[in-house]
Amino acid sequence: MKNLGKYGYASALLTVVLAVAGALVLLGCNKRPYTRIARLPLQVKLDWSGATENAEIPQTLKLFLFREDGTLQAQYDIPKEGQVLGLLDVGTYKAICVNVNDYVEVLNSNKFETAQMVAKPVSSSYWAGRASKADGNSMIYQPGWIFSYSMPEIKVGDPTITDDSNTVSEVVFPMEKRVKVVNFRFTVTGLTDEINNVRGTLDNVASVVDLASGKIISGYQAVSPFQLEYQEDGSLGGSMLIFGNEADENPDLKNNLRLEFETESGRTISQVEDITEQMTGGSVEGDLHINVEANLDVQLNAGFVTIVVTWKPGSSEDIDGQ
Repeated sequence: MKNLGKYGYASALLTVVLAVAGALVLLGCNKRPYTRIARLPLQVKLDWSGATENAEIPQTLKLFLFREDGTLQAQYDIPKEGQVLGLLDVGTYKAICVNVNDYVEVLNSNKFETAQMVAKPVSSSYWAGRASKADGNSMIYQPGWIFSYSMPEIKVGDPTITDDSNTVSEVVFPMEKRVKVVNFRFTVTGLTDEINNVRGTLDNVASVVDLASGKIISGYQAVSPFQLEYQEDGSLGGSMLIFGNEADENPDLKNNLRLEFETESGRTISQVEDITEQMTGGSVEGDLHINVEANLDVQLNAGFVTIVVTWKPGSSEDIDGQ
């Protein structure tokens, strides 16, 4: 019994010592941060408050996620509301969010600094026989409604984790429009029934956008087609979307508008007009609209239909929402 009491006392003492040691270890852990790398989810949200009422907001977009050194880590297809990307290593990232359609493509996306949005060349059947490209420039599709935003720095969590709670990092992309709207409105006088259809092309529009900065890349000027239709008031009108105007960047370039009128008699009347002045002054970024307005006087001279174009003086620019 005496020995039993001695051993019992020693056992109890050992238990107390171990408990105290364990408490000290836990206390030290609470004070000293973990050195391990955590993985946390990243919540991506898209803010469309800057989109104008007439803009077509895409249903899905592509998110390019880059490492801190700018190299591509992953690519995601996300809905317009955004989504959780899943678990990422704690650290710093870059990202570009942009929508893509049948008329554009993203090139050089392996690096944040080199990612570009490029308008595709038109197919041989799309515009064949309807209009010709000018000055050797390629003919490209209108890009459609393109929105993008780039984030040069995204912090996911804290590299020094002080507890085991699994929090969510969140980032909001305020989406911006990457296209400008060119509005054409022609009043028609004279033999108004003679014009059945009007197609055209606009010279020296931009075809490439740098996605990191959101600005056009000069030197890739192209030609883009459009079509005019009769409006309720009897005028001919239409709109086209462009990334920007190369003639704004290079004074040696001109915005030639090449119109082709199909008449009731089956003839095609071609007309080229320099509208550089009407196109001048539109910023590459923002919500500027460029309005190109003129009067078409359809006449019959010596048995042939002729069209006299009278441009309205100056250029007219409207700000969306005003």
